[in-house]
Amino acid sequence: MTGDERDCTAVPTTPQEPGGVGLCIRPAQADRDLPAIIGLFEAGLRAGDWMDNDTGADMHNFHEAYCADEGRSRFWVAELAEALKRATAASLIIGMIGVQCEDANTAMIRRLRVEPAHQRRGIGTRLIEQAVAFCREQGYLKVVLDARVTQERAIALFERFSFQLNRTRQVRGERILDFYLDLYRDHDPNGHGGKDRK
Repeated sequence: MTGDERDCTAVPTTPQEPGGVGLCIRPAQADRDLPAIIGLFEAGLRAGDWMDNDTGADMHNFHEAYCADEGRSRFWVAELAEALKRATAASLIIGMIGVQCEDANTAMIRRLRVEPAHQRRGIGTRLIEQAVAFCREQGYLKVVLDARVTQERAIALFERFSFQLNRTRQVRGERILDFYLDLYRDHDPNGHGGKDRK
């Protein structure tokens, strides 16, 4: 699957239930999706997912941040499928993730968030898979991201994808963990390590 393709499958409604609800992970369309994306960002601020001083500059300059560098950056949303859209008045976009070009060889994963009511259903995993696959297609050698030390679930997800801790830093009295993933090494998303590409 390429970074432009839709990834529309079923995800479990709860961790225990065998059934699923339709979900589509697709590239964001600024004119259509930006209000919901900013809504997720602002909900993340209220929940403490972002730093208090996070201005959301990428959110408020969305096209420049994710669409204006010849396809080297990208943003995706996780959206409920048509059958569920007709049954709810709630926001249809329940998750998001972005990739920003840092330099010719490095990309940064940003803005991973899934609505709390839809967490623990594999949506975050699907979003990370999409972002990492895009980075591979673009020929990046390294992917970086960060997390607050209190975001234990997110950190466990990053480690499952073989992200390595690079450093710990203090920002406004909070510990921030910087992670990296070397894409020149093949890795198993189930967390079984990797090997150098031949």
